[in-house]
Amino acid sequence: MKSIFLFPIALATSLHAEDSVSNADLSRKLDLILGKVSGLETRVAELEKANSEVKKEMQVVQKTAEEAKTASQTIALPEDEDAKKSFMSKLRLQLKSEEAKAAGAWTKEETWIGMRRNLTGFKVRKLLGNPNQIKKSLNPRIDQIYHYEGDLNADGTNEVGEVSLFRDRVVSFSSPF
Repeated sequence: MKSIFLFPIALATSLHAEDSVSNADLSRKLDLILGKVSGLETRVAELEKANSEVKKEMQVVQKTAEEAKTASQTIALPEDEDAKKSFMSKLRLQLKSEEAKAAGAWTKEETWIGMRRNLTGFKVRKLLGNPNQIKKSLNPRIDQIYHYEGDLNADGTNEVGEVSLFRDRVVSFSSPF
């Protein structure tokens, strides 16, 4: 019977006997928690800033996409037959010119400035790019002629540049400009 009375008393004393926590420990834990919270707040602020930048970029991309759509939709052929032919021929010439300009470095005047006599065929191809045609010459002082040809200014006439080689060295050249 004594054990029945002693058990509740022992239980009550053990429950009320918590470890006393000092103010210094509580303050340290609170500072730790506040430090973590402030770190999380800065991370959230950075993420929100990055998110807003991404949204701005998305708006710019959407705007340019819409402009591109409307620009492609606004191209209309003229109704008049003569105007339509003229438009199509100008478009054809422009496309050919763009194709010729993409053919290599020979389409730029600056590269022809670097051209000089006594360069090797390899250096010519490195400077100007591969020629459109390589022809053998009947002239005994010229072995090969590199032809660079294309419509560079969309006027319908081909501009021609030639490089004459003898024993794999440049002896003469003419610029298309």
